[in-house]
Amino acid sequence: MIQKTALLILAIAVVVILLPAAAVTVGGCPGFSPETAEAPAPAGLPEQGADGKVRLYRADCKEIVVLDLEEYLIGVVLAEMPSSFELEALKAQAVIARTYALHRHPAAGGGGCDRAPGGADICSDSTHCQAWLDPEETAADWGAGGENFLKRIRQAVSETAGEVVVYRGKLIEAVYHSTCGGRTEASDALWKGGSLPYLQSVACPYCKHSPYYRGEQLIPFTRLARALPGDPALPVLSAGQPPPEIAAETPGGRIAALTINGRTIGGPELRNLLELPSTALTWEVREEGLLFHTRGRGHGVGLCQYGADGAAREGKCYKEIIHFYYPGSEITPLKP
Repeated sequence: MIQKTALLILAIAVVVILLPAAAVTVGGCPGFSPETAEAPAPAGLPEQGADGKVRLYRADCKEIVVLDLEEYLIGVVLAEMPSSFELEALKAQAVIARTYALHRHPAAGGGGCDRAPGGADICSDSTHCQAWLDPEETAADWGAGGENFLKRIRQAVSETAGEVVVYRGKLIEAVYHSTCGGRTEASDALWKGGSLPYLQSVACPYCKHSPYYRGEQLIPFTRLARALPGDPALPVLSAGQPPPEIAAETPGGRIAALTINGRTIGGPELRNLLELPSTALTWEVREEGLLFHTRGRGHGVGLCQYGADGAAREGKCYKEIIHFYYPGSEITPLKP
């Protein structure tokens, strides 16, 4: 009897010890505190697009289609992130894409898409809004295995249904990019509007498996002369001229401005003119041109998509991933 009583006491003690550990498992996030993981839906948040619909301008066929918000997100995740990524990375992308879409939605006070005719809420042009692919058409084009990839994306969207990211009760600017190359960028280094506390430069150890983590690109002097502003007949480098110099650098170690041929050009403009993957770069002067060594792909602000996949591979859940790339933010459900 004494032995049985001792075992009973021990069992109760084990339950008491383990219950708190179980209680902090939120949405499949072991060890992630509910107090920081989720917040109640702020009163100012919209319902899912007011009527739950998104008016999408399909740039591919130049027409507006009306979709349920959650169905729209399946096409976004399909287009914006490799379907082979870890499920937790896909879930992080789904939450961020939902936040991005609602931030633009007129029901949430957004201005809609100013490039789409007919007053669309958002477009499928990735250079302006979010990319989007028709799920059924894409799965059919993929052939064998396509339906399995689509099933994983549907799972990522359904398991995060209605969740968005907020900062102090307001939807965040949910920007994202392919690969940061080791450090993300602060938003005010690239765009006007001031510093955003949740869009600061953070060191990222998770995207080393990206094919864009490091790269090289040789650009001949003739192409440089044609692409850069100024007199195209003026050689980019010649005797007596100084080599290119960094005029300003961003918090994330990217080129904010570069002086070349006595002219200063902004980093984003330089990237566009030379079609470089990133403004995180160095260069070498070669006989035939400039050899650029690049780091990452994209603007570098917010979620690093390959970083999200790398973090998920290390066991991070989607909520941990979102909080890592948007520090100080909260994940909350939309109003029912």
